[in-house]
Amino acid sequence: MSRVQRILGASALLVIAALGLLVAATQTTMTWYQAPGADGMATKQIAVFEPAVVGTVIAAVAVLALLVHLVLVIRRAVPRLQWVVAVALTVATVIAAVLVSIADRPTF
Repeated sequence: MSRVQRILGASALLVIAALGLLVAATQTTMTWYQAPGADGMATKQIAVFEPAVVGTVIAAVAVLALLVHLVLVIRRAVPRLQWVVAVALTVATVIAAVLVSIADRPTF
């Protein structure tokens, strides 16, 4: 594989993982409004969705590792095992984002 192809491949893995991080990170908070009280005002409530926090941490670690992988790919050819790990990290990030997206939210 040529150097340009290696750089493009590592960049594509990084972009896919970054999109997974974006998906997981945007779902960390939940907002709902309680029923109006005696004064007629509804109060805004914000809670943290814990599975999204876990997914965000997993995706963030994977993105950092893939960023290091990209830097190494730019500098030199890396072993085949490192590519396998990079693909596995990208797959783990996508799975984490999908699981966060389909997880049941609590009802208030």
